[in-house]
Amino acid sequence: MKVRRENGKLFLIPETDLIASRIEELRDYFAEQLKQHPDVSSVLLDVSGTAFVDSLGVNLIVGLYRQVTSADKTIEIIGAGESFMKVADFFRLTSLFSVRGQG
Repeated sequence: MKVRRENGKLFLIPETDLIASRIEELRDYFAEQLKQHPDVSSVLLDVSGTAFVDSLGVNLIVGLYRQVTSADKTIEIIGAGESFMKVADFFRLTSLFSVRGQG
């Protein structure tokens, strides 16, 4: 897991699949990063290193969305591969926030 800060934006980079066995660790990590960087205006979840997302991963993303937007910040997913885009479309994540593909 990595984090990068650039021009008022916080990049959360899980570098792992968003699956049940990793959810608790990722949720805690995301929450800690948001706490450490309260002055950012936007959060970008970089999923370029994520191949699989299960239903708990989707719940993690929706929870992150709720946490970020409740703090009057924007959220966006970047680096989504083809399979991630299919999941995002199926669960209608694209109706909540921007999901951009790789490249």
